[in-house]
Amino acid sequence: MKMFERLFNNNGARRCACSDPENLPGTKKQSFVLPFRGGEIWFEHLDGMYQYTGLAIEKLRKDSRIFLLPSKPSQIGIVLDETIVTRALAEEIAGLLCGGRKRFMRVCFIGTDRKIESMLRRALPGKSGFALSFINDFDQAKEWLVSEKVYD
Repeated sequence: MKMFERLFNNNGARRCACSDPENLPGTKKQSFVLPFRGGEIWFEHLDGMYQYTGLAIEKLRKDSRIFLLPSKPSQIGIVLDETIVTRALAEEIAGLLCGGRKRFMRVCFIGTDRKIESMLRRALPGKSGFALSFINDFDQAKEWLVSEKVYD
């Protein structure tokens, strides 16, 4: 069997049969600051984690030590493509974004469907204090994160 094999569960969500989940491409992908059009954006890469919620939360917590620093950008793009977002992951994301340690100006979720969008909206408090968007195109997300436009 290959190291990992993509599968689909009954509702069409991508899953992965993997002999070593810690070596998934998603666990190896680095999150980073991207200078773009005179601003900076933090991209939190949680994509390609499939059903391994524990690994996604672990990576998010590790990366939060960096992106919650005052010197890091207050615009953040969270990439969730090919990751099954559970309530636990949604609440972890919301807790870090709204926990008061840092004030974010703009947050964009990239690679989500309506079900995941709904779950994340429920997890985030009504008055989160930042502009929020769900965009599935990486380039459009970059443009929105550094623009003056607020649309949802």
